Amino acid sequence: MSTLTLLLILVIGGALLIAGLFRPFLGLLLLMTLHFVQPGEMIPALAPLRIEFVYGILVIFNLLRTKAADIKDILRSDPIVRSTLALLAVVLITIPFAIWRGGAFTAATELLKVIMLQLLMTFFIDSQDRLRYILWLLVGFMMWFSGSAFSSYLQGQYYVVNSVQRAEGINSMVGGPNELAGLLLALLPFLVALIRCSKRYFVKLVLLGCGGLTLFVLLLTGARIALIALIATALFYVFQSKRKVLNLAVCLVLALTLWYSLPVQYQRRYLTVENYAEGGKLDASNELRLAIWDAGWRMLLDHPILGVGAGQFATAYGMQYSGGGHHAWMQPHNLFLQVTCELGLVGLSCFLLFIGRIWWAIREVLRRHGSPELETNYEFALACALMLVGVGVISSVSHTLYRPYWYLLAGMVAANRRIAGSLAQDGTTSSPAPCDEFPEVDFVQKAFDTVPTRGSGPGWRFRSH
Repeated sequence: MSTLTLLLILVIGGALLIAGLFRPFLGLLLLMTLHFVQPGEMIPALAPLRIEFVYGILVIFNLLRTKAADIKDILRSDPIVRSTLALLAVVLITIPFAIWRGGAFTAATELLKVIMLQLLMTFFIDSQDRLRYILWLLVGFMMWFSGSAFSSYLQGQYYVVNSVQRAEGINSMVGGPNELAGLLLALLPFLVALIRCSKRYFVKLVLLGCGGLTLFVLLLTGARIALIALIATALFYVFQSKRKVLNLAVCLVLALTLWYSLPVQYQRRYLTVENYAEGGKLDASNELRLAIWDAGWRMLLDHPILGVGAGQFATAYGMQYSGGGHHAWMQPHNLFLQVTCELGLVGLSCFLLFIGRIWWAIREVLRRHGSPELETNYEFALACALMLVGVGVISSVSHTLYRPYWYLLAGMVAANRRIAGSLAQDGTTSSPAPCDEFPEVDFVQKAFDTVPTRGSGPGWRFRSH
């Protein structure tokens, strides 16, 4: 990157960040971009500034300063927010009792960052137009990760295991093949929602091409659990749809096309799942996971109430539960094992309540299916349900407690339910704009030409100058 390019990025980025402190929705979009792009990793000189964390605190402080009454309303009325704060409280409580207090504090800080993002999404996504902007932004992130990973793969930058060249991402959020596959799988349903609520055929074709590339890159990661999760997500989508036979046929054609376009090395890797199901011998990776899960059970019996501390499974495993000798500090490779061992039964209860609240809120919006004015809300809720299914399957062999999936999902679900409830209560009957049209004003103009005003309900409104 040339010096001039770097200076332009810093000047334009700095101006936008300052503007985002005064224009809340713009600030939210910028904070989401910072979280996904990780500028401190792209430009190492920025890493000590911790731009993402500092900017999130400034936006939260501005919200607390100007919208204290609305925050109280949200806390009283939104069960997802309350369950999130309960989970965060348990994480903080474990710090003094953790095996390594410093590591537990770091894990709590990382969790706090994504929870700040969740709360901001809950507050500032307050209309169908903003749901559409979020859809486009999420699809943009998906294409950023899939496109950059595919480009790196073509240049020979990949992770090799058992002679399989596995695609990986360009920053720590998607640093490994499994992390890249998980994030692409989580974002893919929002591409489907965008295709379904877009009216222009050219836009649909472009989005279909983006989806094809994303699916191909996902398969190039060689993540076997991601393939299982993808199949589960597709089946969930087919069985909830009206045209089940047609959608099933489309999924089968797409699956066969992708399968036979894969190199043989990937086909062999994915077929090992069938071998395991038939009782075949496990490879070293899966045998290690079984040993880790056995150690996790012993860890739970020793620390049943508050666990070993937030983010401290690996520390406890390496120091006490790995069977003696010098061993790697391994992660739990299972979400519920991670939650139970690190936060104890108290944390598990809070996390199950958190997931239950999300699922119930999704169902609330899905039950409104058939209302034309809520089409965008329905498609968004369906995408969130598909994300919940896919990430849930991945979490059976992955530790996702401190990754952004659950908290982005919680923020979007809470906002979508509030918008749908408000529209239904107002009795809105006008047809919604499609996702590829924004009838009010241009996005950038709208972001800069709005100021917050105090509303009468928990979701405060915006007015134009």
